[in-house]
Amino acid sequence: MKKKFLALLLTFTMVLGLAACGGGSGGQTPNGDTQSGGGQQQTDAQQPSGGETAGSAGKIAVIRNMENSDHTAQFFQGCIDEGEALGYTVDTFMSNQDDVVMQDLMEQALSKDYDIWIVSHANEGYQYEVISKAVEKGIKVVGFDCGGEHVPGVTYTSQNDIALSQLSLDAMIEGVEAAGGQQPVKFAEINILGLIVPFDTRHGVIEEYMAGGKLDCVEIISPNLGGDTYSQIYTATTTVLNKNEGKIGLWAASSGFLDGAVDAINDAGRQDDVTITAVDISNTELARMVSAPNYYACAAVDPYVIGMVDVRLAVLKVLGVETPETYALEPVNIYGSQITDSDDMSNLDQKFDDFGSTEAFNTDEIEAERDKYAK
Repeated sequence: MKKKFLALLLTFTMVLGLAACGGGSGGQTPNGDTQSGGGQQQTDAQQPSGGETAGSAGKIAVIRNMENSDHTAQFFQGCIDEGEALGYTVDTFMSNQDDVVMQDLMEQALSKDYDIWIVSHANEGYQYEVISKAVEKGIKVVGFDCGGEHVPGVTYTSQNDIALSQLSLDAMIEGVEAAGGQQPVKFAEINILGLIVPFDTRHGVIEEYMAGGKLDCVEIISPNLGGDTYSQIYTATTTVLNKNEGKIGLWAASSGFLDGAVDAINDAGRQDDVTITAVDISNTELARMVSAPNYYACAAVDPYVIGMVDVRLAVLKVLGVETPETYALEPVNIYGSQITDSDDMSNLDQKFDDFGSTEAFNTDEIEAERDKYAK
């Protein structure tokens, strides 16, 4: 499946990018209407390719409350490949991190004949209400990084966010000390508190490290998503650099925040002074690690694997197999010193143990349960 992912990822990412830039027309909603708010359904280029068996088991809707990114494309592809391998048709929808659009996409999906929902990053305020409607309708639901109260019968998956923070912060401390700094390590945090649950959880680990004398946060850089986030982060990072001489760290709750920060560090000529670590890996980040040697490490779970696991759990629910209420996927640190320009997401498992695959809720188990179910 990972080989298929490599063949399709470039096309998939290009299609997402074109749709996101399509003159404000947005994507297609579950009702087939134009969604001006940015909701997005897969296009013809992404339709299931499983031949005669594709769709025979049912239909899956993957609804994600995030912006277009390499990480999102890989998450979608994990859902698509695993779903098709198990005989399902898979449709993908994206809200561009707009909660109003996300709620609308979920409400509209209720009127369609989906057997499974994979819901990513639905927030408190509507997650419980809308997913409850889906469960009452008989839809099997798995939620990834969702906020709010848990709906009975739904499995809520996540990355182990505490471990993500610990791995990336420990690496940042290690990098700063190796460069000549000392604890408590001064650093700037790029984060938007209150946006999604994982960001708050990751920040909580920082507070523990500060209380323990390991870290000294000199600034929380919190961009306004409604504005030019690149310029905001660039300007704020430049200000931090001007105020803080010597060896410091820069930590991002999401690697997607790093564009402006890395450029600001390079323009200031402070590459040797600033150790960068972040959370969430993608091909974009691997390329950045090669071009920015001070990008020390990125803690992550393979987003493709997250999509795979979510689909496996949902299909087990369809088959009547008991699944856990919560499940956390364990991360690893991807170190920049071990990345070359020939690396991409497909070969990281050759360099870093426990990355890129999982036996959790594996396909063999699903097929065995399906055989029992058929009898």
